[in-house]
Amino acid sequence: MRAPSLGEFGHQLAHYRHNQYESEWNFLKKIAVIITRGGWNNLLQACEWIALAANSGMEVSGYFRDEAASRMSQSKIKEMTMSSDYRGREAAVRDLLRQENKADLSKLLQKAKESGNVKLSACKDSLRYFDLRPEDLIPELDEVQTAEAFWNEAVISADQVFTF
Repeated sequence: MRAPSLGEFGHQLAHYRHNQYESEWNFLKKIAVIITRGGWNNLLQACEWIALAANSGMEVSGYFRDEAASRMSQSKIKEMTMSSDYRGREAAVRDLLRQENKADLSKLLQKAKESGNVKLSACKDSLRYFDLRPEDLIPELDEVQTAEAFWNEAVISADQVFTF
């Protein structure tokens, strides 16, 4: 049996690693994303991760609850409220987000839904806490449901659960 050359060995190793990583990520077919914090950066990160997963062919279920649910209202979705860590940089960051087409969370969610299998819902209890009705929410949300319903529908069958 002939020993492979260093170049052949490197190619075989790279092929093995590629297949190994691909098989490790291929098990992620369905994810659940639970978003609770309502700060702009948190919501942006959640929207970006939902879009990345959808673009990768994953089935994505997103659940907005607590402060995040209140920010999914038509009256608050465009508020770019930053955490205190951005103090003194808010205007510059808002300008950067606009330049990068990341200033409109509704559009980001709409694009994610158009690019893949994405279902978004808001927590029924959280709407009560913030005196919101389903018709107050952005149209990108598919439904209002209880935490138990989301658990049964999305979390139990998810390959991975992400929280924001």
